[in-house]
Amino acid sequence: MHDFSEPQTESGGMTRWLIIGGIVFVVLSIVFIVLSIIYPGFREAVRDLAIILLALFQLIGAIALALVAVAILYAVKAIDTTARTTLIPKLSEISTKVDELLVKTTSVTDDVKKTSASVSSTVTIISEQIVKPAIQVSSIMAGLKAAANVLGQRVTGSNKPKATPHKDSSDV
Repeated sequence: MHDFSEPQTESGGMTRWLIIGGIVFVVLSIVFIVLSIIYPGFREAVRDLAIILLALFQLIGAIALALVAVAILYAVKAIDTTARTTLIPKLSEISTKVDELLVKTTSVTDDVKKTSASVSSTVTIISEQIVKPAIQVSSIMAGLKAAANVLGQRVTGSNKPKATPHKDSSDV
């Protein structure tokens, strides 16, 4: 059928390229040494070529850095424009709604305070004007009833006071 070679693994391919790179470096070093011995002006020419290449790479690097700076500036400008056109109006709208909610909450809170004060005054008046006199009348009536029981026992002539059953909370 088909003769497909198995794909090489990551480490096998990397090792092969490292060996090739090492061999190329050794060969170029040997050629440089031989040429510098044979031709005395070769070193100066290589030096000048290296300076030119370094200047060229530095120029390319500076241009790339300037392009990156322009791209970052453009991105910041786009983010600023987006924020001004969409985010700030939404924040203003949310701020307005929050202010309205605060006004409504303040009015509800004021109503609750007034209602609470009214209920407190009503409870105070009821306890002082109705409940307190009712308790006093009830105590007087209980005292009169007890006195009537005691007087009633004396009138019948029994010397032993009759035990009155105690009321507990379930009789009320």
